[in-house]
Amino acid sequence: MKVKKTIKQILGSLRTRLAGVSAGKGIYIGKNCSLKGKKNIILQDAVVLRPNVQIWAEEGIIKIGAGSEVGERCRISISNSLEIGEKVLLSPNVYITDCDHEYRDIETSVMDQGVVKKKYAVSIGDGSYIGINSVIVGNVQIGKHCIVGANSVVTNSIPDYCLAVGSPAKVIKAYTKEKGWIRYKN
Repeated sequence: MKVKKTIKQILGSLRTRLAGVSAGKGIYIGKNCSLKGKKNIILQDAVVLRPNVQIWAEEGIIKIGAGSEVGERCRISISNSLEIGEKVLLSPNVYITDCDHEYRDIETSVMDQGVVKKKYAVSIGDGSYIGINSVIVGNVQIGKHCIVGANSVVTNSIPDYCLAVGSPAKVIKAYTKEKGWIRYKN
């Protein structure tokens, strides 16, 4: 097991250098990852990027906190700002963006109209978990120790210590020190 960990660390170090991102110690970058806007991507210590991750920050800043893991085939496309806290887990196929495609010119294909850039910021607090196939889009702040259920679409902010599910995602449970987990009636 120690040999495997050492090999991962060596590969991570090599891929970090090749990627040209700002990185702490113990980074692992899986095979076939695409990192655009390298100078705008900051990976703190022990961040794991699983294979086939795409991170695009050509104009925006992306900061991924220590010990966080980005699952296979995740795509992150940021034109302003994304801050992922420490020990955050993104399951496979999560999509995060703070921008959208322009569509209003009916004479031009959407693909050729460019991107709508708004002054949005996305953040995910320490210790949170984002379920498989979830989408986070817009000006969204997800609190610390939150859970976003599988296949959810997050378009509004979620407070600390909450469980949110659905499309659009809605908080269905919240934790308080006084009462523990409380179920919301929707």
